[in-house]
Amino acid sequence: MFKKFLNGMLTAALLLGSATYANTTTANAADFPAPKYNFNMDKTNKNVVAVARKGDNKNHTTGKPETGVLPKASQAKKVKLKYVKGKKGKALYLNGSSYGAELNKVKLGTGPWTVSFWVKADDSISDYVPIFFTGNKITDPRNTHWVSITHMTGHDYGGDPYIWSHRVTGDGMEEFPWYCCQDADGNLIESSALTKDKWVHITLVVDTNDTYGEELKGHHGWTYVNGELYGSGTVANNTMTNSNKFYLGINAWDVPFKGCYDEVKLWNKALTDKQVAALYNSEK
Repeated sequence: MFKKFLNGMLTAALLLGSATYANTTTANAADFPAPKYNFNMDKTNKNVVAVARKGDNKNHTTGKPETGVLPKASQAKKVKLKYVKGKKGKALYLNGSSYGAELNKVKLGTGPWTVSFWVKADDSISDYVPIFFTGNKITDPRNTHWVSITHMTGHDYGGDPYIWSHRVTGDGMEEFPWYCCQDADGNLIESSALTKDKWVHITLVVDTNDTYGEELKGHHGWTYVNGELYGSGTVANNTMTNSNKFYLGINAWDVPFKGCYDEVKLWNKALTDKQVAALYNSEK
């Protein structure tokens, strides 16, 4: 996906704002709404399914940067998902080589949405590794739309969680808005929240009611780490529909994530700063 990332770098300068914006699009309630979907990972869940990609190479990538290969349960029939001690109760463990997990029957519509989860990495994370990935028409290079929470470095800014999204427009133009950690003045900085063997709480809020960006209009996204605002920026249009697929630790291209997930929650609404903080405080 490196070729695609270089194209995204050209777009990014047009999409990134110069300041960090507070998320106050809904009532600043001190509590938080019940999630539409809650995967607490305390026991086997028929809607948390092992998935793998057909034809992965010895480096555990697909080798198909344009189309990729969609992870499917049919390619992971021999995989039994493993559950270990978690942040609260048990957690889902992924081995970082041959498979990931899909969250089935999740439908968040086309409006604002939020995903929140605890994650613990077994090792340092390399570039492009998918911590969380969702999209529609994922392997169609002419019409793909997706959002990835990943790791990216090498540009004097980056690290993780790094929010990278992709959209192909009707005229075939590709948009790759992204953002990462920001300082108090809104400047991009290098920072990695995920360190080996440490539980970290990550929340991504996307408000599709909030058009954001300069030349290329996307939606506004906010990333939170352990209940505090970590960065904000643009998320591409049309990356959430009722046909989206939701993956933990795997996408259609890259090396899978190795580590644990716990308390995975999704909302079909944009949580506020205070609601995200309340969520974190209720689970820490």
